[in-house]
Amino acid sequence: MITLYYHRGACSTSNHFALEEAGVDYRAIEVHLDRLDDPIATRVRELNPMAMTPVLVLEDGTVLTQNAATLAYIADLVPEKNLLPARNTVERAQAESWLSFVASDLHPTIIEYIYKALPATEEEKEKAKAFYDKRVARRLKVLEDRLEQRDYVLGDQYSVIDGYALVVLNWSVPAEVSLDPYPNIRAYMERLEARPVIRRVRDAEGQISW
Repeated sequence: MITLYYHRGACSTSNHFALEEAGVDYRAIEVHLDRLDDPIATRVRELNPMAMTPVLVLEDGTVLTQNAATLAYIADLVPEKNLLPARNTVERAQAESWLSFVASDLHPTIIEYIYKALPATEEEKEKAKAFYDKRVARRLKVLEDRLEQRDYVLGDQYSVIDGYALVVLNWSVPAEVSLDPYPNIRAYMERLEARPVIRRVRDAEGQISW
């Protein structure tokens, strides 16, 4: 059985989506890494020196971290479900490019918007806000254009990329980034949230408090 350590509302929830979509035998354990005396948090810090989720522990004890690796691994467990294209194909390389876009561009940019340390003066605050606004908007526009005539990032087929993108896009709430200028993204998020698997995981994890 695969064990997933996740934090509710964090990027590790995308692995929860993926495992549920894959239909493999797994258990999901919520962890709060800020609780220094919590035994689960201590265990995760031992498994991953970065003290971050997701952490996947395979049946043989192998530990996997980092979404780009864990999501691909889960998808490849069940190739018949097409959660990613087959390896060693152009389609796979293109999919990995979009997975990297979410992991390396969209994810850190929205996170830095949430936790940005704004300078002290009002003038500096305005300059910093304008800088972050532009960075976020550029990335959201790329995704908006991608979804112009597609239901999902890869086309008509849902993939593990979409579950990851949904988690990151939900961070627009604590980041106070309006998605009103991005109708394709908003419709995309509604489609994803309506998926039975997404609903099951949402119910299992519980309400997110930002």
